[in-house]
Amino acid sequence: MPNAKHIDISKLGKPKFMIIGAPGSGKTSQICTLPGRTFAYLFDPAALRTLAGQDIDYEEYIPTMLDLSASSLSKGKKDPTTSKIVDAADIYIKWEIDFDKKVEEGFFTDYDNIVIDSFTTFSDVVMDRILKLNGRAGQFPQQDDWAAQMNTIKNVVRTLTGQQNMVLICTAHDQVKQDGDTKRIINQIMLTGQLRTKLPLLFSDIYHLECKSTEKIISYVAQTRPDRMNPSVRCSFRDLDMFHDITIQDWKNPQNYGLGKLLSDHGIVATSAS
Repeated sequence: MPNAKHIDISKLGKPKFMIIGAPGSGKTSQICTLPGRTFAYLFDPAALRTLAGQDIDYEEYIPTMLDLSASSLSKGKKDPTTSKIVDAADIYIKWEIDFDKKVEEGFFTDYDNIVIDSFTTFSDVVMDRILKLNGRAGQFPQQDDWAAQMNTIKNVVRTLTGQQNMVLICTAHDQVKQDGDTKRIINQIMLTGQLRTKLPLLFSDIYHLECKSTEKIISYVAQTRPDRMNPSVRCSFRDLDMFHDITIQDWKNPQNYGLGKLLSDHGIVATSAS
């Protein structure tokens, strides 16, 4: 009979992080701290300004032209589309083809870390595709659109978290909301419906990031344990304080700080060729 006392943690696969927080809380910056080789799928148009100058391979999947015609939800009316160049609905399928090809060719075996930045913008890309498939491109989503979006995102995340030989970092934004059931005020992950509770189950670590800088001191922290405001937070590292300093103090050597230092301190080091 197996006994958990004898489990070698190093053989259980590398941790999967969901990093949540408001804009400017340091989510994308933590990508720069990861040891080894990193590949990032970027869906957030602001990400490259943070990653510029760092040794990180990436591909962008960002719409350059959306349907700009005005729509009325209550009246069911919509202005005629004047632009002939609308690529938003095709971004997801381009990413899907690229990801499948990379997995089939073993592309990711040369990397230590894979990144999705961010879930928030990725969700919009998925919805653009679902609306086109359901013949409602440019219109307001209906109930079956939301259901299809949730199922697609769940399957993507299950595939990503199944890549045991890599550290996974997925960023997501949050917002202060009142929980519909408990009526408590919480920081709610900006995901659709049941994804807010189902996706966190697939990650080993969920940290809430916050900027606590003052005029004189730059400081960023990661909350590693849950509380009333951040009930989804979880941590697989037993020795971390509830609030862990992730401030990058030297941008020439970001791996010495934040999540990168956390991984190195716990023996999770780069294994691929540089």
